[in-house]
Amino acid sequence: MKKIILPLLGLFTFLHLDAQVGIKTTTPKGMLDVTGATLIESYVIDTKNANATGNYYLLTRSKDTTPVGKVKLLDIALRNVAPVNTYTITLNNVNQDDVVKLNTGLETSKYVVAITGAVFTAAELKMNPGDQSYGAYSTEVTTVTNAGQTYNAINLSFQGAGTVSAQNGTWTLTLCVYEKALIKDWGTYSGSVDDSYTGTSTNTPAGLR
Repeated sequence: MKKIILPLLGLFTFLHLDAQVGIKTTTPKGMLDVTGATLIESYVIDTKNANATGNYYLLTRSKDTTPVGKVKLLDIALRNVAPVNTYTITLNNVNQDDVVKLNTGLETSKYVVAITGAVFTAAELKMNPGDQSYGAYSTEVTTVTNAGQTYNAINLSFQGAGTVSAQNGTWTLTLCVYEKALIKDWGTYSGSVDDSYTGTSTNTPAGLR
């Protein structure tokens, strides 16, 4: 794939960024509009050649065009979204420690969301009556539907626990948000484990094993 991408990237050195360039088309509809099949799937270009400038472009192959494989150049900076994003959420005055289906506003059709950090503060946990222990720390990405659109949502709690004097607390979350167009689905591994709860997934793609 590098052999195909690099000559295209070299083309940007000689072009003004605001120009529209067409390959096999005389009426380009984007900054770079290539008609025809290609082996390019996606490539991120930093046009300022500096870290954290936010001035990124995504070179991507469209699968819903005729012919399939038409190349488009998307200005990611216009949407303030990169291929991989970190997002911090602070929730104050949470009813004890429970958060149920917090709508992130991130559509499931566009983004994959993972919780990479969750901390509960400002309240002291205690066991609920009848529970012998607590600390089953539950963080879950689920979905919620609003106005016909499905969004990523968050559930948080300490199962079997409340807070001292039913005091409300604060959750601080760190989310990793991925552009779904860049996600490759490896499929589903279905298997079983033995009595020692050990097992091995056998569907890891070649090259990552």
